[in-house]
Amino acid sequence: MFRFKGNHIFTVLLIIEQQLMKEIIFLLFIIPLSLGSQNLPYEQNQEDSIAVHLQSISDSSRIPALLSLCWNLRNASPEESIKYGTEAIDLANQYNDYNSLANAYSFVGVAYRIMGKYSKSVDFYYKGLEIAVKHDIPEQAGFAHLNLANLFIYQELSALAFENLKKSEAIARRIDNKRMLAYVYLYNGRIYSLEGKPDSALISYEKSLSLRQELNQLPEQATCYKYIGDIYFQKGSILTAVENYDLSLEKVDKQNDKDLYANILIKKSLVFVKENRINEASDMAHEGLKIASQIGAKMTIRDALQALVIISNKTQDYKSASDFQQKVLLYNDTLFSNQLSEKIFLLEYQLERQQRDTKIDLLNKDNAIKELKIKRIGIISIGLISIIVLLVVVFIVLLKLLKQRRNHEKLLELHNQEVVKQSNSIEQQNRKLTETNEKLEKSEEELKRIVHTKDKLFSIIAHDLRNPFTALTGLTEVLHQNADTIDPTEMNVYVSMINDSSHKLLRLIENLLQWARSQTGTLKPVKTNLILNSLADDVLKTYINQAERKGISLKNEIPDNISVFADHEILSIIIRNLISNGTKYTQRGSNVTCTAYQEHGNTVLKVLDTGIGMSTEVQEKLFKIEETFTTEGTGNELGTGLGLVICKEFSETLGGTITVESSVGNGTSFCVTLPAPKSFNEVY
Repeated sequence: MFRFKGNHIFTVLLIIEQQLMKEIIFLLFIIPLSLGSQNLPYEQNQEDSIAVHLQSISDSSRIPALLSLCWNLRNASPEESIKYGTEAIDLANQYNDYNSLANAYSFVGVAYRIMGKYSKSVDFYYKGLEIAVKHDIPEQAGFAHLNLANLFIYQELSALAFENLKKSEAIARRIDNKRMLAYVYLYNGRIYSLEGKPDSALISYEKSLSLRQELNQLPEQATCYKYIGDIYFQKGSILTAVENYDLSLEKVDKQNDKDLYANILIKKSLVFVKENRINEASDMAHEGLKIASQIGAKMTIRDALQALVIISNKTQDYKSASDFQQKVLLYNDTLFSNQLSEKIFLLEYQLERQQRDTKIDLLNKDNAIKELKIKRIGIISIGLISIIVLLVVVFIVLLKLLKQRRNHEKLLELHNQEVVKQSNSIEQQNRKLTETNEKLEKSEEELKRIVHTKDKLFSIIAHDLRNPFTALTGLTEVLHQNADTIDPTEMNVYVSMINDSSHKLLRLIENLLQWARSQTGTLKPVKTNLILNSLADDVLKTYINQAERKGISLKNEIPDNISVFADHEILSIIIRNLISNGTKYTQRGSNVTCTAYQEHGNTVLKVLDTGIGMSTEVQEKLFKIEETFTTEGTGNELGTGLGLVICKEFSETLGGTITVESSVGNGTSFCVTLPAPKSFNEVY
């Protein structure tokens, strides 16, 4: 049991509340995408009636009933929903009912998404999309893109989600489908929320609500009101947020959309906490937890527990707060693991699809080359036949009309010139084919490089993430088993080791996440004028303890008047990796120094150490992800080799460059050249 004393109570409460406010934005409820069936029944007696009716029909007439059951049961019983949807897929395939087939694939994908099986879900979504595109069913194609966008939003892959939304919006406007367009606006709002743009998100949600009101879709209006309430809650406009939550509660389908209902109750409980109505807040949070537990919605359960932590702390019931917090941590670990594995799968799935599309393009181009060769042979054959015929004609004419010999010779010469032109044309076509083959070979080499880069990243994740986790697990297990017998001195040693492993793990995860953001296009720098001395000071403070343990002196010799035009977070990451690299390869009693100066309209930042240095061969491999490697530091430290790769990519992201100067035994100097500050502190 945890014991909270003094200010610790309020610190824990503040941390939990801030975390909840940050993560509640990303709550995703199950939004029904009725792909082709606009008014499916919702009441239980109607579902029973359809099930009874299903027993009395056979063959293709079963398909509409199966689709109706598949959609209606997606929330209450996703396993049953998948069973009916799979049967509908089989029958639609058998009777070549491609519209129902695309619909069934999408419905089954939704059921798998509700169960949290995103890998299965994305597979069925793409199958439905392929059927819709192949057989020209634009409405089904538009909803398939919406389903994929929704799934990518769950995984916080904004670029992929936005790409699918653009395609869906184009289809919706082309076929004038307002229902589809309403979903586009809603999902655009969720992307803006993920990107921290609440004003843009609010505009999109209000556009979606306007269309839902025009179409008189009450359950979908409840969804819009809930998201609008979230934005106002985030902005601190509690009264406006409550008005929208009440409207959402009034219109929500409490029987068939329990996830949304539970989320609204949780948000209302947080509002009651702010209004100091603790008993009502507790009742609503427990009701939301109960509903979320019934449908197995892990994220909603986690958020209900977080709300109960806040409520318990408000009532000074610290034992309950501790119990609820333990459950929150357990759900956070589970959700983090699931999200990480699903993100990796989705990225691999996208890569496999790109590889397959590339192979198809190569095959199509190969067929085109073969057709050109056949045409070339035909042209040559025609030319040869024409020449033979011409020679025969000329020979006969020469025998019969010797007097017209000169005229016929001129005619033959003209024909020969035409043949030469055709030959030249064929040679030009051959050169074009050769150039095309060279381009294909270059594309194949680039694809191999990308695959090698992916394999290297997965190797880093599999190997270097495991070591810190293994150390943490071993140390905490020792503490757990010997907590009563370990003396304070030994306890401090273990705690120090755990702290070191935790910091190493955190830096590795931060590097991996930042590198992944740069690769997926989600890293968007916000550049402004920065005081370089102050920024370097902040970074050096985080490494003082590490440097002191090794007897290394960290120096900031950057003049106070040196500024740079860059993104604060990205530049901090660059400096942090360079300082970490310097302390790693510097001996006891040596220095790691930061300095800077301005020249030619740029700001030049240098990080120098007096450490062991490196050879020319090592310098050539430093900034290449496909050739990353690492060596032990002067204190036997281990690394991933990813830090300097991130430095190079982030320097280029900021519009700059990075170079290195070093020799064995004479230390190392990294030089980062970035744009000098703008005149009027412009931000991009």
